Amino acid sequence: MTVLELMIVLAIIASAFVLVRSGFRMITKADLVENSTELSAVMRRASQLAVSHGELHRVVLDLDHQAYIVETCEGQVAITRNELVRGNEEEQKRALDRVKDRMAGLTGSDDMSQAPDPDEATKQAFALAGHHIADRTCMPATDSVTGDATGKKWVRKLNADKGIKFKEVWVQHRDESVTKGQVAIYFFPNGSSEKAVVELTDGGDTFSVLVYGLTGRVELKDGVLRDVNEHMMRNAMGDHDAQREDSK
Repeated sequence: MTVLELMIVLAIIASAFVLVRSGFRMITKADLVENSTELSAVMRRASQLAVSHGELHRVVLDLDHQAYIVETCEGQVAITRNELVRGNEEEQKRALDRVKDRMAGLTGSDDMSQAPDPDEATKQAFALAGHHIADRTCMPATDSVTGDATGKKWVRKLNADKGIKFKEVWVQHRDESVTKGQVAIYFFPNGSSEKAVVELTDGGDTFSVLVYGLTGRVELKDGVLRDVNEHMMRNAMGDHDAQREDSK
């Protein structure tokens, strides 16, 4: 055999090994692949909904319960640095009082039972009280927005019983990465979004979901990024920003 023929044979063997290894890995890591793919699809859908409905949307990740939900927001669009996903108790009380005042103006009583639809009024009141941040109100998206045939809130859970969990999350309005608690990734009506990186792991392997700021594009990558800042600090021209933006 000539050297060229030997090199060709070795190249074929190496390619076959890579294909077999990749195929085997995709089978053995099927749960991680499924959860990562679904999260990517949900984020793409949230971006589409923000544009089509002209409303701010966000995907809230709950790292303690390994779940996430799509929410639609009304009011202030600007995102402040390190803002909370949920309001504090005082904000919740003020929001609930505002709803009761509104009910009193319409029905002459702040009793939710006096509303045309008491159950819906109570539900909205508690939703407003629990999701009011500054001048923005966010509530879970329902079937009319998401296409969920069950008619329930669009909540998804990772296969925690299979060891799948959120490993670490970076998002544009947070100074530090998140490994516990809740964090939101916002999608804007103009088609843009917050830059974000979400890592999911099964305890051995990791997949990374990347969200691009200018276009709202969502990309799924096998493995961890070599340098998260390569993604988080690149601007629309592909250059590195001198520093993180103060707000969106």
